[in-house]
Amino acid sequence: MPRRACDACKIRKVKCDGDESSDPCSNCRMSKLTCEYKQQVRKRGRRPLSQSQLGPRRRVSRDAQLSDQYTDSNSHTSPTLSIYEVDLAATVPYQDHTTPKSISGRSGVDINAQIQILHDELVSSLLLYAPSLTLDVIVSGCIDIALRDVFPLGPLFHEPSIRQNVPLRRPVLRTDSIFWSSHGTGLVRLGNNQAMDDLARLRAYTATTALCASVSFLLPAERVTNVVMVGQAFLQTTREILKLYEDFDVVNPDSSSLVIRLCQASALHTCARTLVAWQRLDEALRLAEQMRLYDERSYEGLPPLEAQMRRLAFWQLYILDKYASLVEGTPMRMHSFSIGAPITTKIRGEIETPLLVSHVQGECSDLEKQLLAGFYLLQSMWAAAADVSLDLQILGRLCRPGAHTRIAEEANRMNLAETYLRFIAVLDDFPPSLESLEPPSTATDEWTVSSRRSFWLQRSHLLVSYHTLRMIFLQRFADLGLADLVGSRNDRSTLASRKMEIAHDFIIVITSVPFDCLRANGESCVAKIRKVGATLLEVILQVETPQIVSRAKALFPRLMDVLTRLDSRASDELNSEYLH
Repeated sequence: MPRRACDACKIRKVKCDGDESSDPCSNCRMSKLTCEYKQQVRKRGRRPLSQSQLGPRRRVSRDAQLSDQYTDSNSHTSPTLSIYEVDLAATVPYQDHTTPKSISGRSGVDINAQIQILHDELVSSLLLYAPSLTLDVIVSGCIDIALRDVFPLGPLFHEPSIRQNVPLRRPVLRTDSIFWSSHGTGLVRLGNNQAMDDLARLRAYTATTALCASVSFLLPAERVTNVVMVGQAFLQTTREILKLYEDFDVVNPDSSSLVIRLCQASALHTCARTLVAWQRLDEALRLAEQMRLYDERSYEGLPPLEAQMRRLAFWQLYILDKYASLVEGTPMRMHSFSIGAPITTKIRGEIETPLLVSHVQGECSDLEKQLLAGFYLLQSMWAAAADVSLDLQILGRLCRPGAHTRIAEEANRMNLAETYLRFIAVLDDFPPSLESLEPPSTATDEWTVSSRRSFWLQRSHLLVSYHTLRMIFLQRFADLGLADLVGSRNDRSTLASRKMEIAHDFIIVITSVPFDCLRANGESCVAKIRKVGATLLEVILQVETPQIVSRAKALFPRLMDVLTRLDSRASDELNSEYLH
């Protein structure tokens, strides 16, 4: 008689090495599940009659079996998530005119079974790749990293709320009032309060695992044997949990809906799954448009914390949209031409709720204000860059290629030079916290080390982005025959010489900032370095002036050294191009 898979392995669709008459299979032993063979064996061949034809009897029997199987494990587990505060990770979502009626899934019991399996697989993976650390130690460490390295560049976290998600417990949905809809649509209908509580638990768990997935590559290598696999384990879990309620989340989004997708996109980008990362970012952009976050009126009537988190998430999406367009070459979406309405959202709201916990009296409040000032400067820089880019696009469409006289006339009429000068001058007024920074390593206490590191992160991000944009705009102005507007001429040698000046400024920045801060900037920093590296290669291969080529060859190894230390595939790509 051929072997059959146990019920748990069949649900997970994994190979089972057990037998009905033997000990539990290895998968159930590892996941601490009951190894049972209660499901009815289906014969191969023609598909049986549908549920509507057979009636509800088999469906009820199936629910009863699963309920018996998981009752014991659920009865002694209760989530410790805070579900009564409004925040991006552990909240009851704010609904201004709708109340959640249902959460998607096959049944309440099935959802809990799937959550149990996903959580157990996460624990098993972490036990394999970080055997010396518990799940809660890893999650707590990831939260520390996110507040230290991600918050300065994207203040998307409310520290009191996300710390309430430790210890991380799987969300247990209330199954006592769950029943099939009368039409058999597969929607699980709950009472209003229970639906909101269950949704908050799901969002809290999904947001926490998404956060861990996005920053796990920064976990200390001496304590985690394989940070890549740890990140992928968290990423798999957060994506699968989101699928359980994704349709409902799209219809009833809140700030956590945006942050979850932002963290997942960051994790996917880090794992080199670039196209999937852009898709997830695109989902977040569509949600922001759906929520009308570009309109200041959309924030009226919201609880202060939820309004602040939505506003910060919107501006983070705005920055990422400009980065994706200008550096990665994707279409720009977050502008008035695309939206069909002006962007009226203010940079700052009338009421701002503290986001960080004050460990030292007064110091945390000052630090948060300084970090937010740096974030607002980031937004100003990318907004100014977007204005230049859009003007160049309009100019390119108004005039035929090669019609330099007409292009110059239109550029003067549009005041393109003034738009570019506004971009160039955006960093003239650096916040005092970013002006003169001492290395974090010279500090004597942990608080000073952490705060200096946060400021270095902002400074490096600003300067690396700024010089990359200068290089991009120089080429785009030259393509339109307008290099004189950016301080150059349209002949190849002069243009190449100007590019070498910008590349030199760029390399000074990436070699002078603390390397850990450069690494914490993530794959977007690598993409900017790759952009400048490609320009150097172009000069080496196409320019005939020996002095300029010699300078490019001298700068290129310094840039390659940084890329190699960042351990990015981009360095291999540039090396292969250079050698051939």
